[in-house]
This record gives sequence, structure tokens and C-alpha cells, in this order.
Amino acid sequence: MGNELEFKISTGLKDIIGKDLITDEFIAVFELVKNSYDAFAKNVIITIEDDKLIISDDGKGMSLDDLKNKWLFVAYSAKKDNSEDNNDSGKNESYRDIIQERKHYAGAKGIGRFSSDRLGKVLTIKTKKIDSSKLEELEIDWSKFETNQKNTFETVKVNHNTLDKTVKFPKNSNSGTILEISNLYNVWDRTRILALKHSLEKLINPFSEKNDFNIEIICKKELSEDKNGVYTTGSKEIKGKKYFNRDKVNGSIKNAILDILELKTSQITFKISKGKIETKIIDRGELIYHTKEPAKEFKIIKNLQIDLYFLNRSAKLNFSLKMGIQPLHFGSIFLFKNGFRVQPFGEKGDDSWGIDFRAQQGYNRFLGTRNLFGRVSISTNDTEQFKEVSSRDGGLIETPGYYELMNAFKLAHRRLERYVVGVLWGEGFKRQKYFGNNTDKAEQYKLQLSTDKDSENIDVAKSNLGSKIDFIQIIKSLSNNKDVEIIDFNKDFIDLVNEKIDESQIKFISDLKDIANKTDDSKLQNKVYDIEQAFEKLKQEKEKAERRVTEEEKRRKQAEKKANEQEKARKDAERKALKEEEKRRKAELKAETKEKERAQAELAKVKAQLKAKEEEEKRKKEEVARKEAEKREQKRKEQISLIKSAETIEYKDLRDSNHIIGVYSETISSKILSLKRKLDKNKIPTKTQLIDFISAINLANEKIGTITRFTTKANYLKASLQTKENIVSFIKNYVEKTYTVLHKINVEFIDSDIEFIKEFKPIELTVVIDNILNNSRKKNAKKAIFSFSISNNNLTVSIKDIGEPLNKDLNSSIIFEEGITTTRGSGLGLSHVKRIVEEELNGKIIHNPEYTNGFELKITLNK
Repeated sequence: MGNELEFKISTGLKDIIGKDLITDEFIAVFELVKNSYDAFAKNVIITIEDDKLIISDDGKGMSLDDLKNKWLFVAYSAKKDNSEDNNDSGKNESYRDIIQERKHYAGAKGIGRFSSDRLGKVLTIKTKKIDSSKLEELEIDWSKFETNQKNTFETVKVNHNTLDKTVKFPKNSNSGTILEISNLYNVWDRTRILALKHSLEKLINPFSEKNDFNIEIICKKELSEDKNGVYTTGSKEIKGKKYFNRDKVNGSIKNAILDILELKTSQITFKISKGKIETKIIDRGELIYHTKEPAKEFKIIKNLQIDLYFLNRSAKLNFSLKMGIQPLHFGSIFLFKNGFRVQPFGEKGDDSWGIDFRAQQGYNRFLGTRNLFGRVSISTNDTEQFKEVSSRDGGLIETPGYYELMNAFKLAHRRLERYVVGVLWGEGFKRQKYFGNNTDKAEQYKLQLSTDKDSENIDVAKSNLGSKIDFIQIIKSLSNNKDVEIIDFNKDFIDLVNEKIDESQIKFISDLKDIANKTDDSKLQNKVYDIEQAFEKLKQEKEKAERRVTEEEKRRKQAEKKANEQEKARKDAERKALKEEEKRRKAELKAETKEKERAQAELAKVKAQLKAKEEEEKRKKEEVARKEAEKREQKRKEQISLIKSAETIEYKDLRDSNHIIGVYSETISSKILSLKRKLDKNKIPTKTQLIDFISAINLANEKIGTITRFTTKANYLKASLQTKENIVSFIKNYVEKTYTVLHKINVEFIDSDIEFIKEFKPIELTVVIDNILNNSRKKNAKKAIFSFSISNNNLTVSIKDIGEPLNKDLNSSIIFEEGITTTRGSGLGLSHVKRIVEEELNGKIIHNPEYTNGFELKITLNK
């Protein structure tokens, strides 16, 4: 069997668990004061002299056995194994009341005593238990552990004396402990002492309503400056100086934060106790909502309270006035375990809660430490799940209990954030479309909330329709959770009786009704009924106002029509007078014109003779040129004989189309010439005749336009010739391959695979399609739909668009008359369509007034 070996402990361990571990002198004092608290002390006095720092308490003290088997036992903690007070005969008498209040220890690692090594070279302990007449004294020179690291820890001896003399403990207590640290490493001037005081202000939970632990600082050398009022900040006048009591060195340390908690601001209290979660949000003294629910997801946490305060502009100003320091520099959200603070939670610049990184992701959407102040307080004996990092400023070790704690904080934080950002800031008004697509109204209600930041009440939010709607959504979300019991909530936020709500908000009344039913709140049910009645009344008034506006508009149009008719009659009379004057003037000019015409005729005769002579000479020259051209042409024909046969159908079609364009162009010229001759003969055409002229010219022009598109976009250049083919297929191909290429419109075909053979001229059919689709485009229709059906050997083509329907003022029976327009055109398009359908295609066309999503025409064709 091999030899058994054992560890040796170097004296260097002292540095590792002493001044190397406790890197801050304030944390060192912090740890020693925590030991006094765990010893059931009610009072701790910190006395600072030139080279001495003394911490005395009125706790239970230590016996010689305690010193040997606990204090001098490195890394042993009787608190951790629950043996700290098992043999303490005095605890049931003098400390019973304290034990009941302090059920948990602040420390449990067994190394906090080495904090004194961070403060000074020598530590002297004087301690006495209540049932002992002896004073135990222990003197430790920490430098003896630093002489040689090869020395073992237990070889360094410490001086001990048992004395009959007495010392003065705080409040003349019969028991207690005094730690006297000398040969200090730092100079404790006024600045350092005040910094210690401010740190100790946050040592014990400042949110606690109990005040059973008092810390006092005594420094005689600073008494004169305290008396003279030499302070750094403040609001109180003394001899011309402004100061705060927290800048006074001597005296008890007060939790100034308790005054801050009286500020009227938005706050949440979140508690986990006895397997239940209780949430209460209060805003500037008014309850917002109060709920209870099972703590299903929290198995490790048994007792937790979270208090978070949202500091608006007004609250931040009041904080600074009361504390003499901005909230950001004081701290944010502190963590307390068993009544004592866990660092660095809450320190300036610390984001242990992980909310600042999130707040940076969206402006005015999340709450970070700049906006919040508060505490998270957990009471537990589970030292393994909620264990501090040994360095004392590193927070908690990440355990399942730690993650439960973070999740509890997240839940409380999000609930307060949801209220502040949604109800008080109005961030969701536009995003959640509380006012439909009216973003201006949403922005208006959000802007109205800007004054809430400076208000000490919530009247601004309670009078804001957007805030009310958002609050309803919060309560609705809570009521939809079957596990959540709504104890109470603010009824002012759901009062919509006098609000100007419209159709876009009617759904929120339904939300209120759901809340009332789920909470079985009869008062709320009655209020919802009142809101519904008010909305119905508002709706009727709105409809009445709209009818009044419609009637007034109708009267205005009638008056306008009458005025237009009178104006037309006046202008007609003026035109008639002008025509008579023009007729007289023309008669006078006629005689003068005759003489001029005679002279011009004579001159023309001479010019004609000269022209005839010139033309004869020109003819002779052209004859010579013609013969030469014929020779060149013969030669050219021989050269291109090989490629002539390759002439494409497209080229021939183009040639034929040009011929057809010429025919229609001559038609236009003929109509114009006919009109001119009538005018020359002083035959003024009637309005009907003029419309006929214009209609004929326009129809020929449309055919030319259609042929032009054919020649550039598709192989339909024989469009003017009679053809016999599937008219359904022709319509679909023309629209898809020609019309939609030239014009931007969405077209859908239904049942376009049927066949209907018919003789027709493509040019005429395309004019019909062009006019109908052009009308849809002019109305900015979203889509045109062609649908086909065959019944009794007849083809029905439905062409409808999705857009504006026919003006109600127009009778569908007159829309095909010339001069009547359904868009902003000339009023000729549909008359052309009707003429072509009936005269050329041997069909019928009607308007379908029952289609209300736009405009629909139905064309019926037979074979």
C-alpha cells in the first residue's frame, strides 16, 4: 500500500483571500460590517483616526472557542453548515427578536474576515459574549504571512489574551466585537470618508421599511468642517453655504433613498411568495393594474420582491434636488441578497441586468438604466443557487437559480416597459394602426403625450385616446391569460364615452366587452354598454351630417348647372351677334375680292402659260431620264432576282397596311375638304353635322393608330381584311401581345380556351378593344377582366374592370351616345364601339349596372 500525502497551505494564501481578492477598501469595510450584521448587531460604529480604523458593534460577540474553531479556521463558515448559533445560549434571550427578523445570513464563504488585510497591516480583535465576564483579545500582524511563502499557514502565530478588563461597545452593550485596524495603507481624508459613507448608504437594502441596523461614522478631525458647513452640494442654506446631510462626515448613515421613493412616478412592485406572483403598477399615486398568478416557472425562488421606478423628466429633476446627485451617477437597479447589496448590480455603467444593450436597439422603444431606478431583493438560504463571486464585485455565479432571478427581473421590467412605452410614450399608436391608416392622427395623439414627461399626475395620459386604446390592449392581454387573476385596474383609462372614436376603433369596444365578461365586472359591463350607446349616437350624427353635406352638394351642383346654362345662353347670343356682324363685313369685302380675283386670274393665266412651257421642257427631260432609269431598273431586277422570292410576308403586309393607311388618310382628307367647301359657301354646319364629321374622322384615325401598332408589335398586318377564325383566341392574342406591350394595364382572362369561329375584320375588333381598355386606363382601374361564354350558338364577351363604377348621375342607356363620356375624354369612344359592334360585327353591346366594383360591358356576337 502506498504512502498517504497531504496538502500544505502556504502563507501566500493570505494574500489570495485577503487584499488580492478584496481589491477595494470600501468593499473591505462593507464585508466587515456584514459580519456585524450576521452577529445580530443593531449598531455599528466606524471610528476613523489618523492611522487607525475601528469597527465596533453590539452583536453577540465571540468566545475563545469561537475564535479558535471559527474565526481562525480559514475558509470555514458556520453560517453555511447552519451551526453558527446552535450552541449559543444567549441567542434565545437577547437576540430572539433580531433572529426572527433576520432569517438569512449576509455572508457564508468564510473569507470575509480577511477583508481587514486590504485596509491595514495590523488587526486587533476585542470581543465578548453576553454570558461571559472575560474579554478575548486577538492581535494579527498580516505582514508576518508575507515574509516567506514556503512557510505554512499554521506556523504563523497570532497573539491572544483573555482579559478581565472591559471595553465600551456601542449603546453600552454587554456583548460585541471591536476590530481595530492600524498601520493603514491609505490616507482617509474627507473625500475618501464621504465616498465610504455614500457606499455604505447602499449597503443594506435602502428600500426596506425596517430600520433595525444603524451605522455611524465618527471622525473627530472632520467635526469642525461639518460644523462650518463645508459641503459640496445641497439645497439647505447655512451661513451662505448649501449642503446635503449626506455630505456630512460625522453621524449616522441614513438611507436617503427612502425620500426618493416618495416621488410620484411610474413604478412596478413584483413579488414572488408562497408560489404566487403579485404584480402592481402605480403611476404617480394612481393604481394602473393589480394582478396575481401562479409562479409556475419559478421553482427555486421562494421569496423575491422587485421594485422598479421609471424616472420621467420631472422625477429625475426632483431626485437631483433631493439627493444632490443625478440618478445616473447615484446608481440604477440594485440587487440585495438577504438584505445586503450584491455588487456590481446598480453601479453606474453596469449592465448586469442586460437592459442597456437592448435599449440601444430601438430609440424610445425600450427602458434602460438611464430611465430606471430600483431594487431586486431576494431572501434565501440556498447559498449554492445564489452564490456571489469570491471577488465580491463580480456579481453572482451563473446557476439555475441565477437564471430564474434574471427571468423574474425580465418579466417585471417588460411589464413596466410595456406600460411606459405604450401608454405614456405612444410608441405603438402608428405601428399597431390604432387609427387605421390615418398616420397623421396617430402622430397627433403621440405628440400630445410629450407634456406627460413633466407632469406629476397622469391626467395627460388618461385624456389621450391613443393611450386609452393601448391600455385596453394591456388589460386584454392579461385577461386572455387564464392563469392571471386581475384584482383591479384603472377604470379612467377605459372610459371612451366622450371620445371621438370612429369605425377604425370600434374593435376596441369589443375588446372592452371581452375584458368585462372575463373579469365578470358588472360595472365595466355597464360602462361598455354606455360606450356602445355613445358610439351609436355618434354614428347616427355622423350619417346625418353626411346626408346634409350630400344634399348641400346636390343643391350647389343644381345652382351651378343653372348658372352655366345662363352663361351659355349669353354666350350664344354674343356669338349670334358676332356672326351677323361678320356676315355684313364679308359682304363688303366680297366686292373688293372680286376685283382682286379678276386681276389674279389674269396673272394666273400668264403664269399658266409659262408653267405649261416649263412643264413641256420638264416632260422631255423626264422622258430621257425615264428611259435611262428603265435601263438601270432592268439591270437591278436581274441583280436582285435571287432575293425577290425571299420577300417576307411581313414586308408584304407592311406594304398592304401602308395602302390601307392611305385609304383611311384619304377618308380624313375628304371629310375635311367637304367641311371646308361648306364653310366657303357660308353653309354653317349644325352641331349634329359637326359631331358626325368629327366622329368619322376620329374613327378613321383610330383605325390608322391600330394598324400602326400592328405593324410594329405583331403579325396582324392584314387587319383591315375580312378573316374567318377563332375570335376568342384573336382577342386574347391581341391584348397580350399588342395592347399590353404598348400600355401598362393588368388583364385577366377567364374561359379563354373556348372556340368561336366568325368572320370579322381585325382592324374593327381591335378598335373596340382599344376604346374599352383605354377607358379603364383613364379611370386608373387596377385590373381588366375578359370572360367568355357560348349559349345558343352566340358568344358573350364580358369586359369589366376593377375601379370606379359608372357615375350615378349618368344613365347607362345614354353612355353610347356621341358626346357622352364616362371618363374625361371626347365622348366618342363608346359611340364608335357601339357602331362597330352592331353594324360591322352584327352584334349587341350593353352596360351591366349591377356590377358595382367598377365598369362592365357585355358584347353578344352570333356566327
